[in-house]
Amino acid sequence: MDGSPILAAAAGFALLLGTASWQKLNGLVEFRELLADYRLVPAVLLRPAALVIVIAEAALAAAWIVAPWHVGVAGVAGVGTTILMAAYGGGIAANLVRGRSWIDCGCGGGEQLSWVLVARNAVLAMFALAPLAIADSGRPTWSDLAVSAPVFAVATLLYLATRTLLLNTAAMASLGGARR
Repeated sequence: MDGSPILAAAAGFALLLGTASWQKLNGLVEFRELLADYRLVPAVLLRPAALVIVIAEAALAAAWIVAPWHVGVAGVAGVGTTILMAAYGGGIAANLVRGRSWIDCGCGGGEQLSWVLVARNAVLAMFALAPLAIADSGRPTWSDLAVSAPVFAVATLLYLATRTLLLNTAAMASLGGARR
């Protein structure tokens, strides 16, 4: 299929999940503390839960790298990423409902919890299902790459713009210049 979006989705999710896994692995103690702040995992399970999350993100990143060329792997990557993003969104929502918006989201940028993050995770979860819709489109071609590169660039810019907006909102709120 000409212009298949799977290359853009695969590149985006491989980068997102690979970076997230690497950051958590390099700051595993801090990540466990952050996970404890969410109050969703019993203290005795924090260490294994943190490792499972790091391994899951790394495995999904690797799956996304292979996904454009293997339909079965694309399905696993899509469903796995959807479950992960839904779990992250659910954890954020649970804490927002409890009034715990001050928690660092664990997204790697110091963003505090907000409903925008819940929405962002919902959008990411939906995009992760794209490979299931185009599973029979065949192997990617050069024309797919030509279409996917700008789609990936725009999606990356939108993701970074959302992240910057969240960071700026949190910074303004800490200075007393923004209301939630």
